[in-house]
Amino acid sequence: MANWKVEALYVAPKNDVVTAVAWACYGNNTMRGKLTLGPPGEPFVQYADLTEDKVLSWVWAQVDKEFVEKDVDGVAPDVPVVAAKPLPWVE
Repeated sequence: MANWKVEALYVAPKNDVVTAVAWACYGNNTMRGKLTLGPPGEPFVQYADLTEDKVLSWVWAQVDKEFVEKDVDGVAPDVPVVAAKPLPWVE
């Protein structure tokens, strides 16, 4: 099951408006991205009042959530176990 996380928020220092979001989605694989945001929408949410769910809703509005989750939840390919054996011509 995919697990989404906000890893960082980038803000304009004068007004604490979020300008970009660093996100990650974890599963069998990991996908990360950085999303640049446009001007704040309405209703405006103060930085101190943001929640991870709210910020992720911004990410999901612009990132193909279903595609990302299918990618990270994909089955990791089978990696054969290998071992070194003595060379057949060396006794």
